[in-house]
Amino acid sequence: MFQTLVNIEGRRNRIWKAILQQDFSEARALELGQALLNHYFAKAAAIRDAGSFCTSQEIYRSGFEKVFQEHRLNFDCHEAVDILFAEHRLSDLYADTGPFLQKISEAYQVCIVSDTDTLMLPDFYKEYPIKLFTSEDYGSYKNDGLNRMFAEVIAYYGVQPGEILHIGDSASDVLGAARAGIRSCWINRTGSAWKYAGQPPDYTVGNLEEIYAILEPGVHTADVCLTELG
Repeated sequence: MFQTLVNIEGRRNRIWKAILQQDFSEARALELGQALLNHYFAKAAAIRDAGSFCTSQEIYRSGFEKVFQEHRLNFDCHEAVDILFAEHRLSDLYADTGPFLQKISEAYQVCIVSDTDTLMLPDFYKEYPIKLFTSEDYGSYKNDGLNRMFAEVIAYYGVQPGEILHIGDSASDVLGAARAGIRSCWINRTGSAWKYAGQPPDYTVGNLEEIYAILEPGVHTADVCLTELG
């Protein structure tokens, strides 16, 4: 979802303005936002490695608590999570998202697979015939050892893994899909270099419009999964 279909970057300042209030600055928001993400990814990785599960709400609450302690901020971490979730739900769609969903949903079965809680997601997808899979619903992450998220997708559609194309912006999207035998498409909107160990993406695109060429006749895809690491 995030950074694949919608852009959360435009909401960062709003999140930290509500928290920092008169002490807000863009530089401060960038610093604290990065610190929060670092805590989030470290916590999520530790949980995956332990074969356990926590919701995004729980992980972010822990992250806010640590950031507030480290930077001596007096703000309720539960309220901070509420603010963050609300701003995520207001994230703007990329310009190519609406036309892309409209076109492919007419020809393919489409689902969104997101490593987050349902409450965090914008609800624009309800305007399309799209099935939603979230980590919260299945108690699993896309890149965990059990691969339950992708197993659920495969079972739901009753197809072979190779008939599914999974599109996402993160390493979890690519590596988790590959482990399940699903072909992956990395949407790299920032022009970054692939720097992760393991199988690289089967396809790389800079935007959603470039995916049309992958879906042309001769490239066999029964289902298309659209997602992001929330």
